[in-house]
Amino acid sequence: MSNRGEQSLLKQSTFLMFAVAIAGICTGFVTGAESILFDGFFSLVATFIKVLMLITARLIAKESNHRFQFGFWHLEPMVLLIEGSFLLLIAIYAFLNGVSGIITGGREIELGMVIIYAAVFTVVEFGYFFYVRYRNRTLKSSLIQFDNISWLVDAMLSLGLLVSFLIALLLKSHGYGQWAMYVDPLILILLALSMLAPAFKILRPALRDVLGIAPDQLDDMVRQVMEAAMVEHGFEDYMSYVQKHGRARFIEIHIVLPADYRLETVGQLDAIREQISVRLGQSDATRWLTICFTGDRKWIA
Repeated sequence: MSNRGEQSLLKQSTFLMFAVAIAGICTGFVTGAESILFDGFFSLVATFIKVLMLITARLIAKESNHRFQFGFWHLEPMVLLIEGSFLLLIAIYAFLNGVSGIITGGREIELGMVIIYAAVFTVVEFGYFFYVRYRNRTLKSSLIQFDNISWLVDAMLSLGLLVSFLIALLLKSHGYGQWAMYVDPLILILLALSMLAPAFKILRPALRDVLGIAPDQLDDMVRQVMEAAMVEHGFEDYMSYVQKHGRARFIEIHIVLPADYRLETVGQLDAIREQISVRLGQSDATRWLTICFTGDRKWIA
Protein backbone atom coordinates (compact mmCIF):
# COMPACT_ATOMS: atom_id res chain seq x y z
CA MET A 1 0.00 0.00 0.00
CA SER A 2 1.28 3.47 -0.86
CA ASN A 3 1.23 5.56 2.30
CA ARG A 4 1.76 8.69 0.21
CA GLY A 5 -1.38 7.88 -1.80
CA GLU A 6 -3.26 7.22 1.44
CA GLN A 7 -2.22 10.58 2.91
CA SER A 8 -3.07 12.43 -0.31
CA LEU A 9 -6.58 10.95 -0.44
CA LEU A 10 -7.20 11.63 3.25
CA LYS A 11 -6.10 15.24 2.81
CA GLN A 12 -8.41 15.66 -0.20
CA SER A 13 -11.28 14.07 1.74
CA THR A 14 -10.66 16.40 4.70
CA PHE A 15 -10.81 19.63 2.66
CA LEU A 16 -13.91 18.51 0.76
CA MET A 17 -15.74 17.43 3.94
CA PHE A 18 -14.90 20.80 5.57
CA ALA A 19 -16.48 22.58 2.58
CA VAL A 20 -19.60 20.40 2.94
CA ALA A 21 -19.73 21.20 6.68
CA ILE A 22 -19.59 24.98 6.14
CA ALA A 23 -22.27 24.79 3.42
CA GLY A 24 -24.55 22.72 5.66
CA ILE A 25 -24.18 24.94 8.74
CA CYS A 26 -24.77 28.14 6.74
CA THR A 27 -27.80 26.70 4.93
CA GLY A 28 -29.23 25.38 8.20
CA PHE A 29 -28.98 28.78 9.89
CA VAL A 30 -30.47 30.64 6.93
CA THR A 31 -33.40 28.27 6.34
CA GLY A 32 -34.07 27.29 9.96
CA ALA A 33 -33.84 23.59 9.06
CA GLU A 34 -32.28 21.83 12.06
CA SER A 35 -31.91 18.60 10.07
CA ILE A 36 -29.58 20.40 7.65
CA LEU A 37 -27.82 22.10 10.55
CA PHE A 38 -27.33 18.64 12.04
CA ASP A 39 -25.96 17.41 8.70
CA GLY A 40 -23.49 20.31 8.70
CA PHE A 41 -22.29 19.64 12.25
CA PHE A 42 -21.93 15.94 11.45
CA SER A 43 -19.69 16.92 8.53
CA LEU A 44 -17.71 19.25 10.81
CA VAL A 45 -17.09 16.42 13.30
CA ALA A 46 -16.19 14.14 10.38
CA THR A 47 -13.64 16.76 9.26
CA PHE A 48 -12.03 16.74 12.71
CA ILE A 49 -11.83 12.93 12.60
CA LYS A 50 -10.28 13.06 9.13
CA VAL A 51 -7.56 15.39 10.45
CA LEU A 52 -6.80 12.82 13.17
CA MET A 53 -6.70 10.07 10.54
CA LEU A 54 -4.30 12.09 8.40
CA ILE A 55 -1.98 12.63 11.39
CA THR A 56 -2.20 8.91 12.19
CA ALA A 57 -1.36 7.94 8.60
CA ARG A 58 1.73 10.16 8.72
CA LEU A 59 2.86 8.68 12.04
CA ILE A 60 2.36 5.12 10.78
CA ALA A 61 4.61 5.92 7.83
CA LYS A 62 7.44 6.82 10.22
CA GLU A 63 9.94 4.36 11.60
CA SER A 64 9.58 3.10 15.18
CA ASN A 65 11.57 4.96 17.83
CA HIS A 66 12.79 4.40 21.38
CA ARG A 67 9.44 5.34 22.92
CA PHE A 68 7.25 3.54 20.37
CA GLN A 69 9.33 0.51 19.52
CA PHE A 70 6.47 -1.27 17.74
CA GLY A 71 5.62 1.79 15.66
CA PHE A 72 2.42 3.82 15.78
CA TRP A 73 -0.08 1.17 14.69
CA HIS A 74 -1.96 1.41 18.00
CA LEU A 75 -3.13 4.94 17.11
CA GLU A 76 -5.28 3.69 14.23
CA PRO A 77 -7.96 1.88 16.30
CA MET A 78 -7.90 4.75 18.83
CA VAL A 79 -8.84 7.25 16.11
CA LEU A 80 -11.57 4.94 14.81
CA LEU A 81 -12.90 4.56 18.36
CA ILE A 82 -13.13 8.36 18.64
CA GLU A 83 -14.95 8.53 15.29
CA GLY A 84 -17.47 5.84 16.25
CA SER A 85 -18.08 7.49 19.63
CA PHE A 86 -18.70 10.88 18.01
CA LEU A 87 -21.16 9.34 15.54
CA LEU A 88 -23.04 7.66 18.39
CA LEU A 89 -23.22 10.86 20.47
CA ILE A 90 -24.39 12.90 17.46
CA ALA A 91 -27.09 10.31 16.72
CA ILE A 92 -28.37 10.45 20.32
CA TYR A 93 -28.40 14.27 20.28
CA ALA A 94 -30.23 14.37 16.93
CA PHE A 95 -32.84 11.87 18.12
CA LEU A 96 -33.61 13.88 21.27
CA ASN A 97 -33.73 17.13 19.29
CA GLY A 98 -36.13 15.59 16.77
CA VAL A 99 -38.46 14.32 19.51
CA SER A 100 -38.39 17.79 21.09
CA GLY A 101 -39.31 19.36 17.73
CA ILE A 102 -42.36 17.12 17.34
CA ILE A 103 -43.53 17.78 20.90
CA THR A 104 -43.29 21.55 20.40
CA GLY A 105 -45.36 21.49 17.19
CA GLY A 106 -42.82 21.18 14.40
CA ARG A 107 -40.77 23.79 12.55
CA GLU A 108 -41.40 26.07 9.58
CA ILE A 109 -38.53 26.03 7.06
CA GLU A 110 -37.68 27.52 3.65
CA LEU A 111 -38.14 24.51 1.37
CA GLY A 112 -36.79 25.96 -1.88
CA MET A 113 -33.23 26.44 -0.66
CA VAL A 114 -33.05 23.20 1.33
CA ILE A 115 -34.24 21.12 -1.64
CA ILE A 116 -31.49 22.62 -3.83
CA TYR A 117 -28.93 21.99 -1.06
CA ALA A 118 -30.01 18.38 -0.57
CA ALA A 119 -30.05 17.62 -4.31
CA VAL A 120 -26.59 19.06 -4.98
CA PHE A 121 -24.89 17.39 -2.05
CA THR A 122 -26.56 14.04 -2.64
CA VAL A 123 -24.90 13.90 -6.05
CA VAL A 124 -21.54 15.25 -4.79
CA GLU A 125 -21.29 12.96 -1.76
CA PHE A 126 -22.37 9.75 -3.50
CA GLY A 127 -19.98 10.56 -6.34
CA TYR A 128 -17.06 11.08 -3.99
CA PHE A 129 -17.92 7.96 -1.97
CA PHE A 130 -17.71 5.74 -5.06
CA TYR A 131 -14.56 7.54 -6.21
CA VAL A 132 -12.77 6.87 -2.88
CA ARG A 133 -13.96 3.26 -2.83
CA TYR A 134 -12.52 2.79 -6.33
CA ARG A 135 -9.18 4.37 -5.32
CA ASN A 136 -8.97 2.21 -2.19
CA ARG A 137 -9.06 -0.99 -4.24
CA THR A 138 -5.43 -0.21 -5.02
CA LEU A 139 -4.44 1.42 -1.71
CA LYS A 140 -6.12 -1.23 0.50
CA SER A 141 -6.14 1.16 3.47
CA SER A 142 -8.31 0.35 6.49
CA LEU A 143 -8.12 4.03 7.50
CA ILE A 144 -9.59 5.09 4.16
CA GLN A 145 -12.13 2.27 4.28
CA PHE A 146 -13.54 3.46 7.60
CA ASP A 147 -13.07 7.12 6.68
CA ASN A 148 -15.22 6.54 3.59
CA ILE A 149 -18.09 5.41 5.82
CA SER A 150 -18.52 9.08 6.77
CA TRP A 151 -19.08 9.92 3.09
CA LEU A 152 -21.67 7.16 2.73
CA VAL A 153 -23.46 8.33 5.89
CA ASP A 154 -23.38 11.95 4.70
CA ALA A 155 -24.68 10.93 1.27
CA MET A 156 -27.52 8.96 2.86
CA LEU A 157 -28.32 11.95 5.08
CA SER A 158 -28.52 14.23 2.04
CA LEU A 159 -30.69 11.74 0.14
CA GLY A 160 -33.01 11.42 3.13
CA LEU A 161 -33.23 15.19 3.36
CA LEU A 162 -34.03 15.51 -0.35
CA VAL A 163 -36.83 12.92 -0.29
CA SER A 164 -38.33 14.30 2.92
CA PHE A 165 -38.29 17.93 1.80
CA LEU A 166 -39.89 16.97 -1.50
CA ILE A 167 -42.66 15.25 0.51
CA ALA A 168 -43.03 18.41 2.62
CA LEU A 169 -43.32 20.52 -0.56
CA LEU A 170 -45.98 18.14 -1.87
CA LEU A 171 -47.93 18.42 1.39
CA LYS A 172 -47.79 22.22 1.27
CA SER A 173 -48.91 22.38 -2.33
CA HIS A 174 -51.96 20.25 -1.49
CA GLY A 175 -53.04 22.33 1.49
CA TYR A 176 -51.50 20.24 4.29
CA GLY A 177 -48.98 22.83 5.45
CA GLN A 178 -49.58 22.02 9.13
CA TRP A 179 -48.25 18.50 8.57
CA ALA A 180 -45.28 19.75 6.56
CA MET A 181 -44.00 21.47 9.72
CA TYR A 182 -43.34 18.05 11.28
CA VAL A 183 -41.14 16.86 8.42
CA ASP A 184 -37.92 18.51 9.68
CA PRO A 185 -37.96 17.01 13.23
CA LEU A 186 -39.16 13.68 11.85
CA ILE A 187 -36.22 13.60 9.42
CA LEU A 188 -33.91 14.34 12.34
CA ILE A 189 -35.20 11.27 14.22
CA LEU A 190 -34.91 9.00 11.16
CA LEU A 191 -31.41 10.26 10.36
CA ALA A 192 -30.33 9.65 13.96
CA LEU A 193 -31.61 6.07 13.86
CA SER A 194 -29.93 5.45 10.48
CA MET A 195 -26.57 6.53 11.93
CA LEU A 196 -26.56 3.87 14.65
CA ALA A 197 -25.52 1.01 12.33
CA PRO A 198 -22.48 2.86 10.86
CA ALA A 199 -21.45 4.00 14.36
CA PHE A 200 -21.46 0.44 15.72
CA LYS A 201 -19.77 -0.84 12.55
CA ILE A 202 -16.81 1.40 13.38
CA LEU A 203 -16.95 1.00 17.18
CA ARG A 204 -17.00 -2.79 17.38
CA PRO A 205 -13.68 -3.62 15.64
CA ALA A 206 -11.97 -0.50 17.00
CA LEU A 207 -12.94 -1.37 20.57
CA ARG A 208 -11.68 -4.94 20.13
CA ASP A 209 -8.33 -3.64 18.93
CA VAL A 210 -8.00 -1.06 21.70
CA LEU A 211 -8.85 -3.65 24.37
CA GLY A 212 -6.38 -6.11 22.84
CA ILE A 213 -8.98 -8.85 22.19
CA ALA A 214 -7.44 -11.61 20.08
CA PRO A 215 -8.91 -11.62 16.54
CA ASP A 216 -10.65 -14.99 16.09
CA GLN A 217 -9.80 -15.44 12.41
CA LEU A 218 -6.08 -14.80 12.90
CA ASP A 219 -5.98 -16.96 16.04
CA ASP A 220 -7.67 -19.87 14.22
CA MET A 221 -5.26 -19.61 11.28
CA VAL A 222 -2.19 -19.68 13.57
CA ARG A 223 -3.55 -22.70 15.44
CA GLN A 224 -4.25 -24.59 12.22
CA VAL A 225 -0.74 -23.92 10.90
CA MET A 226 0.86 -24.93 14.19
CA GLU A 227 -1.20 -28.11 14.61
CA ALA A 228 0.03 -29.23 11.18
CA ALA A 229 3.62 -28.27 12.08
CA MET A 230 3.36 -30.26 15.34
CA VAL A 231 2.58 -33.44 13.40
CA GLU A 232 5.09 -32.74 10.62
CA HIS A 233 8.10 -31.89 12.80
CA GLY A 234 7.31 -33.82 15.97
CA PHE A 235 7.12 -30.85 18.34
CA GLU A 236 6.15 -31.62 21.92
CA ASP A 237 3.92 -28.59 22.43
CA TYR A 238 3.46 -24.94 21.50
CA MET A 239 1.78 -21.76 22.73
CA SER A 240 0.64 -18.94 20.47
CA TYR A 241 -0.46 -15.35 21.10
CA VAL A 242 -2.04 -13.00 18.57
CA GLN A 243 -3.12 -9.39 18.69
CA LYS A 244 -4.25 -6.78 16.18
CA HIS A 245 -3.88 -2.99 16.20
CA GLY A 246 -5.53 -1.47 13.15
CA ARG A 247 -3.93 -3.11 10.13
CA ALA A 248 -0.93 -4.39 12.15
CA ARG A 249 -0.92 -8.04 13.25
CA PHE A 250 1.29 -9.31 16.06
CA ILE A 251 1.94 -13.07 16.23
CA GLU A 252 4.09 -14.74 18.87
CA ILE A 253 4.69 -18.52 18.83
CA HIS A 254 6.67 -20.52 21.43
CA ILE A 255 7.53 -24.10 20.42
CA VAL A 256 8.62 -26.84 22.85
CA LEU A 257 11.05 -29.34 21.33
CA PRO A 258 11.23 -32.89 22.79
CA ALA A 259 14.39 -33.83 24.74
CA ASP A 260 15.54 -36.20 22.00
CA TYR A 261 14.88 -33.78 19.14
CA ARG A 262 17.67 -34.07 16.56
CA LEU A 263 19.05 -30.59 16.02
CA GLU A 264 22.16 -30.32 13.87
CA THR A 265 22.35 -26.60 13.01
CA VAL A 266 20.60 -23.34 13.86
CA GLY A 267 19.73 -23.10 10.17
CA GLN A 268 17.40 -26.05 10.71
CA LEU A 269 15.29 -23.91 13.08
CA ASP A 270 15.41 -20.95 10.68
CA ALA A 271 14.05 -23.21 7.93
CA ILE A 272 11.13 -24.19 10.18
CA ARG A 273 10.49 -20.52 10.96
CA GLU A 274 10.42 -19.73 7.25
CA GLN A 275 8.01 -22.58 6.56
CA ILE A 276 5.61 -21.42 9.29
CA SER A 277 5.89 -17.82 8.10
CA VAL A 278 4.96 -18.77 4.53
CA ARG A 279 1.98 -20.81 5.70
CA LEU A 280 0.74 -17.84 7.76
CA GLY A 281 0.49 -15.75 4.61
CA GLN A 282 2.39 -12.95 2.95
CA SER A 283 4.94 -11.22 5.14
CA ASP A 284 4.85 -7.41 5.03
CA ALA A 285 5.47 -4.37 7.21
CA THR A 286 2.13 -4.81 8.98
CA ARG A 287 2.97 -8.27 10.35
CA TRP A 288 5.19 -8.80 13.40
CA LEU A 289 6.07 -12.49 13.72
CA THR A 290 8.15 -14.01 16.55
CA ILE A 291 8.87 -17.76 16.68
CA CYS A 292 10.90 -19.12 19.62
CA PHE A 293 12.14 -22.64 20.34
CA THR A 294 12.80 -24.14 23.78
CA GLY A 295 13.27 -27.52 25.43
CA ASP A 296 11.76 -26.40 28.76
CA ARG A 297 7.98 -26.02 29.11
CA LYS A 298 8.34 -23.31 31.77
CA TRP A 299 9.20 -20.79 29.03
CA ILE A 300 5.73 -21.11 27.47
CA ALA A 301 3.75 -21.03 30.73
